Amino acid sequence: MIVVPYDHIKFKSEYSQFTLEDHLEYASQSKMFVLIDKTVEHIHDENDFAQLYSNLKKYDLLDRCVVMDNTHNETMFKKHNVPHIYFPGYVFFYIWGQTIPKFIADPTYQFLCLNNYHKYHRLAVIYKLHEMNLLQRTSWSYRSTVHDTDEMHKILPTFDINKLPIKFPKFLDQNDTNFDQFANMESLYGNSMATIVTETDFLFNDTSFATEKSLNAIFQGTVPIFVSSPGTVNLLREQSIDVYDDMIDHSYDDEIDPAKRFEKITQTIEQVASWRIYKQIRSNLSVRTLRNQILLRDEQHWIDVADFYGNKFFNNNKISI
Repeated sequence: MIVVPYDHIKFKSEYSQFTLEDHLEYASQSKMFVLIDKTVEHIHDENDFAQLYSNLKKYDLLDRCVVMDNTHNETMFKKHNVPHIYFPGYVFFYIWGQTIPKFIADPTYQFLCLNNYHKYHRLAVIYKLHEMNLLQRTSWSYRSTVHDTDEMHKILPTFDINKLPIKFPKFLDQNDTNFDQFANMESLYGNSMATIVTETDFLFNDTSFATEKSLNAIFQGTVPIFVSSPGTVNLLREQSIDVYDDMIDHSYDDEIDPAKRFEKITQTIEQVASWRIYKQIRSNLSVRTLRNQILLRDEQHWIDVADFYGNKFFNNNKISI
């Protein structure tokens, strides 16, 4: 079997002395079974998938390859007959190297909402927090200018940029240079009761995933609300992570329509906004928080998860490696 480090090369050209095209051509000429390693990413939209499909077709790999990535949704892969294995790569790449954070008993803020790049659903969250008078209870950033609002109506039909008297970008703990997403995580998350996780994607439904944004919110000890494509919460539940279903309503995770899903997320934010006595809530959740932290750093658990999906594919397709 040959492994093509697909996304490693796309995002870090120095990863290999050869180009992605060189790797794909070599795999094509080898006539061997090929593993397309996309374990540092997931499918973001139809164009993202189309580029992958085009490359596999161009190099005649569709009938003897499997794509391994973080997409926990088979829709696009089945639709185009592309073999696929789900892999929890975000845990391996972003969580395993962390140590369990110090326990902060009395958080200052109700919410944490960190935003690096401008996206419609991220701007929609800031808009609603302003509308609900919750920004003062939120530790938040928006490290980008608002350069496009063309499709905001798909998420928030009532959106009006003139009703958002905020200057962007808005920085929190770091300025506009040398940004380090791992810096100050303990203090940022530790001083917030809940995290509004504005994930990478929201409008595209044929994907589901939990990136480091979701995982960090849980690992750092906050109660998460996921502003994401459908399926993020169900994925985390499937992996035995406690998402505090007894405390907050995650029914938005099953809603396909983006505007309706965002409205349900807004209702969940209102639910959490009614909480008081942050210190007591954090203390009551401390054992459950620690369990999540131990689970996220349990190498054998995640190896077992990866083995389950890998074995399922290879056994079902009667492929031996």
